Amino acid sequence: MRSKVFALFALLGLSQACFAQTGTISINAVNRDGFGGVYEIDESSGVAFDGGRYWWMCIEPNGSRSAGPVEGGFIADSISFAEGWDQMNTERLTNYTNNPGLYLALATQVRVMEYVLDTYLPWTTLAGPSGRFAEQDADPALYGSNTDFYNAFFTVQNFLSETYGKTNKTDFTNMADYTFFAGNATDPASILSRNTLFATILSDVEGKASTNFFDTYTAQRGYMIANTLFSETDPDNWQDALIIYDFVPVPEPSGALLIACTGLAVMLRRFRRLA
Repeated sequence: MRSKVFALFALLGLSQACFAQTGTISINAVNRDGFGGVYEIDESSGVAFDGGRYWWMCIEPNGSRSAGPVEGGFIADSISFAEGWDQMNTERLTNYTNNPGLYLALATQVRVMEYVLDTYLPWTTLAGPSGRFAEQDADPALYGSNTDFYNAFFTVQNFLSETYGKTNKTDFTNMADYTFFAGNATDPASILSRNTLFATILSDVEGKASTNFFDTYTAQRGYMIANTLFSETDPDNWQDALIIYDFVPVPEPSGALLIACTGLAVMLRRFRRLA
């Protein structure tokens, strides 16, 4: 009994490290289509990045709505990529909680997606040192055009949204279960460019996975999830968005710490249900 109590307090002691990126943010819509866009984030939100305009991409492809200039904005929790990947809606969180083995795949999936974001977004060619891509035009009428920025941004979004439904995937040496979709691309040249880039990403990930590259990968940029945890059908379940907020490397939990965080998250969720 004493050892179990000690273990629980040890996990609680890690909670600050696990959830250090958590905060409440106020999001005001700027422009978007169903695949991504730009949000204005209130600088007084109390999280560890400056307010301003940030590009975001859809990673919850289940019909949840995103805020636009007409709909306005919403309040969300700012949580880390790893912590937010299982709780974009209550149905998804229930699935993970009832099937805790899924958490064994979560850490690897997040590292793979961080690598794709780090490597294939145009950080050094089109994005400025802010890492917010703020100089790019947010007009959604342009998103389908054949430009390097939109092609790269929405191809990466395609990859992340494909990963959303693969809750138990751990073998990234075979990417045959990933499907390219044209999304908002309307120009034939844009569709071809994005399809080609998507195939390049899949081949790269397969090669890296075969050498266990993702076992120790650490994100080189800053990403967080703007989370609203409601049922998929609840009108308050705004689209959980991946926010690209920082150019410089950010500390990520080690493998052991992430496992402990996952255990803590599962325990706390069970405690909440019993309360």
